[in-house]
Amino acid sequence: MMRFFKFLLAFGLCLILVSCSQGETPSETPEAPSVAEIEQEAGPGPEAAQLPKRVEPVVLSEADRKIAAMAPEGMVFIKGGCFIMGNNNAQVDEKFEREVCIEDYFMDKYEVTQERWERVMGFNPSKFIHPNNPVEQVNYYDIQKFIKKSSGACRLPTEAEWEYAARAGAETRYYWGNVMDGEYAWFMDNAEGVTHPVGQKKPNAFGLYDMMGNVWEWTEDWWQNVYPPQKLTDPTGPNTGEYKVIRGGSIDSSAGALRLTNRTWLNPKNRVYSKISTYGGLVNEKFNYIGFRCVVSADTWLKSQPVRKVKNEGEGELSPNPPEKTAQP
Repeated sequence: MMRFFKFLLAFGLCLILVSCSQGETPSETPEAPSVAEIEQEAGPGPEAAQLPKRVEPVVLSEADRKIAAMAPEGMVFIKGGCFIMGNNNAQVDEKFEREVCIEDYFMDKYEVTQERWERVMGFNPSKFIHPNNPVEQVNYYDIQKFIKKSSGACRLPTEAEWEYAARAGAETRYYWGNVMDGEYAWFMDNAEGVTHPVGQKKPNAFGLYDMMGNVWEWTEDWWQNVYPPQKLTDPTGPNTGEYKVIRGGSIDSSAGALRLTNRTWLNPKNRVYSKISTYGGLVNEKFNYIGFRCVVSADTWLKSQPVRKVKNEGEGELSPNPPEKTAQP
């Protein structure tokens, strides 16, 4: 019996060797997979393995819908709440995970466009010129001038406000799930090296577009190497610093760099972020184009609006003017 098994084993090995010796070498080398394809093939790991989820809009209460209806032009209402900010399982600077609570605010539905910037500032600094593309190559101090001319209708989000808005309740790698999906973001695999008009990709659950990719976005916070681990309400980061935090990735960011918790820093005087690589002993500079979007605190905005009489079951009450009475800068 043992001899019979040895015979079968030897016979099978011979068949394999003959088959290999007669096989043809492929005429073409397969094209290397993209970063997104690699991530889709490998998956995000056992802890995140799950089917893609459809992004469902955040459901607001009747009272919150009334507030949302009074949003400044071009903004959406971000209902405040608490969430876990940061990531203990990624880069060191994404630590430490901590609970953060955020008050209600309004945020631009889209990244500030070149048309909007030029209407306020009178010039367009962007490389990829198109009125509906996000403005880019603007530094922190340029934006402060824009904010000053906006008469209270704009400020930069804090880093916590930015991440809370980008997540829109998601606890996954991206706000649409754990696997990269090009229907939600412009990045290195589909942007073709240029920025694109805002709002062409699918929004997150708050109705915000391009929170990941297209252009990086400035935040108000000074950079800190790690987050303080304690629970905080409306954190604003360090009081001083050398760099400001930018978020969201851009047209030349990899799929991995678009994760919700990824963060990096930039001198507030800079208009582009230099990313240095040393492949093959060469130093190449790539430009990650930087833009922004505005936010307004809900309480501040509602208090600043004129009031009008509204009848409610026979009794009068004061309420801010409807949104058509306001104008976006």
